[in-house]
Amino acid sequence: MTLLPDYVGRPAETVQLQPYICRNTQLYGFYLRADKAVIQQRLVDPILNAPTGGALDYRCLSDLVLVSYAKAAQCTSTLPPANQMGWMLENSWTLWVPLLLVKRELGIEVAQRLVFYPAYICVDNSWSLTAGREVYGFPKGYGPVGVPEPGSDPASFAVSTMVIPEYAPSSGGQVLPLMEVTRTGVTSKGGELWQDLEDAVSAVGHMLSGSGGKLVVPGFNFLLDLVGLARHEEVPGVFLKQFRDTADGTKACYQAIVEAGSFVQKFNGGGLLDGSYQATLYNYDSHPLANDLGLAAGPHPLEFPFQVNMDFTIGQGTEVWKA
Repeated sequence: MTLLPDYVGRPAETVQLQPYICRNTQLYGFYLRADKAVIQQRLVDPILNAPTGGALDYRCLSDLVLVSYAKAAQCTSTLPPANQMGWMLENSWTLWVPLLLVKRELGIEVAQRLVFYPAYICVDNSWSLTAGREVYGFPKGYGPVGVPEPGSDPASFAVSTMVIPEYAPSSGGQVLPLMEVTRTGVTSKGGELWQDLEDAVSAVGHMLSGSGGKLVVPGFNFLLDLVGLARHEEVPGVFLKQFRDTADGTKACYQAIVEAGSFVQKFNGGGLLDGSYQATLYNYDSHPLANDLGLAAGPHPLEFPFQVNMDFTIGQGTEVWKA
């Protein structure tokens, strides 16, 4: 094993020591029905599978992707001395793609692991952006994220970032919206309430069970992942972590597929949101969000709107493949 040099902390250092904890995080989630074949072709194969030359094979689980808006009241390191330095508030927007890691065993494709891939993500905290990209490989962008304050009416959500609408020498960057979520109607009754994470996982699993056909045979490790989710253990994420080479920017001086888990430390309640919602998608040459989902720009209905409040940690990562 190669001994690694010590990380050199510098004045105004923004890449704090992991693992991280996010306390009192209010998360709103919505499922969007997209085209998994397009997502596989545009977001999964070229970013997660192609770099490994066939060593890894991640597959889209279904047509449903998860859109989340979250407000984390306190984000900080869990280790000293960094955990004594203070905390940051963060608003975030993420497009999560549920994936299966697939392997062939005796000529049969078997699902080995369940992971969640943040194909798009924006935050309004520069410390979170830098640490997320450098430590794990989160593809974080920066921009304003509109999340309702705790206790207020969850009627609208928004995210914007710096984009180039059309590629051309004369085009300049602009801060424009990527996605807006709005409530389109309410019912006379409140949404279903969840007492713990097992209730939440059970509700989501029941919803997803009717979302599409079986892709592959589930392996033993995949079944353990589902048990882990239900028992508050881990929500695993997968990322491409890479840095451009200094001499030749078309090459990567470091490139790896990284997996890291998020662990729920405390579940403070949650449940279904009352009413119906829709997402308005935007499309730019620099950020072809709608195209990457196989959808047209404009409004699309959302399914299973929910909210949870929790404390969670983002743990140490593991290189599952390295160039």
